Amino acid sequence: MKTSCKLTEIVNIRSGMVVSKTANNDETLLSDAYVRMIGTSDFDDDGFLRHDLEPNVLFKTSIEKNFLQYGEVVFNAKGRRFFASLFKNEYDHTIASATFLVLTLNSEAVLPEFLVWYLNHTETLKVFDSKMVTQVMPSITKQELGDLEIIIPTFETQKQIVALDLLKKQHIKLQKELITLEENYINAITYKKLKNE
Repeated sequence: MKTSCKLTEIVNIRSGMVVSKTANNDETLLSDAYVRMIGTSDFDDDGFLRHDLEPNVLFKTSIEKNFLQYGEVVFNAKGRRFFASLFKNEYDHTIASATFLVLTLNSEAVLPEFLVWYLNHTETLKVFDSKMVTQVMPSITKQELGDLEIIIPTFETQKQIVALDLLKKQHIKLQKELITLEENYINAITYKKLKNE
């Protein structure tokens, strides 16, 4: 049976950090001294964390408690693109920048993947649409996100939704790859035709 509640009833929300970046990022020399602070540009168009991120912040004891944990959800709450992404320990010693709100589930009734799907759904994001036209730099506060109503279906339905969403993403990825292959093929044969005339 589905239920609904405010987001704050199932997650703890904390803000990302404001920390100065360092230009000295040779991690091979001091592997324990560096931290990766992720920002909006570190995610691809599909909301996945890129795999080529360099360390950019020097370690301080004060930021250790903010290291992202497996299964936490980062929500980009500032700018022209609100989105959520699941952190899967892609990197050790990683923190979220201040453009993010970090959500830690405190309910076993919700799959983190389902929470990400719900936050990214166009119907959910419509709640915040007005910010895009009324604010120069649109942003969602911790309070506003926490007040968001979430519909929680059964665990089985959550699994089905997550599986269907994964299939959709795989389909879109394959379509993009196919379009690129077609473009390359057509470019090659048209150029060859030009050269042979």
